Amino acid sequence: MRSPGFCHARGRARGATLLEVALAMGVMAMCALGLMSTQLALARHAQSAAVRERAAFAADAIVESSTFTDGAAVDAWKARARTIVPDGLAAIPSQSVEVSIARVTWAFTGYAFASGAVVPPSNCNGAPVASGRDCVAITFAR
Repeated sequence: MRSPGFCHARGRARGATLLEVALAMGVMAMCALGLMSTQLALARHAQSAAVRERAAFAADAIVESSTFTDGAAVDAWKARARTIVPDGLAAIPSQSVEVSIARVTWAFTGYAFASGAVVPPSNCNGAPVASGRDCVAITFAR
């Protein structure tokens, strides 16, 4: 026959086990939320990197066009920059005889962190950039 103290101790053990399971589920839920937050941040950074990569491609194409061909090819790449990056604008703002800069700007797609908003750069390779825009610039010799 079992003693009454044995049943009472077993009941406490069940309560402790339930508490341990609830605590483990809470820790797992917090880990899952952290993982989802990390995945979303990675997706945002990947999108930003892809836009910057396309802008660098367009700037490089403008450099190559201005080096080896006439102005029509440069104008064509400037027009393509509008479709390659969001609200893209391409220009060669400093056209000296020896050194020029091919610059592609686009609508800044930054996102806010908990500590504050991400601010786009105010200049691009020495050239000023309008507020709310990001840029890629390539300096080249003619």
